[in-house]
Amino acid sequence: MKINKKFGDKIYLEWVDAYTEDGWKSVDEALKLSNEVYCFTNAFFLGQNKDYLMVVHTKGRTTKNDVMGKLTIPKAWIRKVR
Repeated sequence: MKINKKFGDKIYLEWVDAYTEDGWKSVDEALKLSNEVYCFTNAFFLGQNKDYLMVVHTKGRTTKNDVMGKLTIPKAWIRKVR
């Protein structure tokens, strides 16, 4: 998946996250998917490689300014991009 964005572009993502639970459950209960695995993210595009997309929640005015709140998402987990 190639995402056609450049540094600083606003990006909206819908993606499936990893999820963990503790405690004993029956096999049937454990096989049920949680509603908490689906994520919605509004961010600024930072960069990408063939496997990962990187976004930040805060950026400066130029590429020389710092960025904050880096989130790296495996591209295979992404369901929708705008």
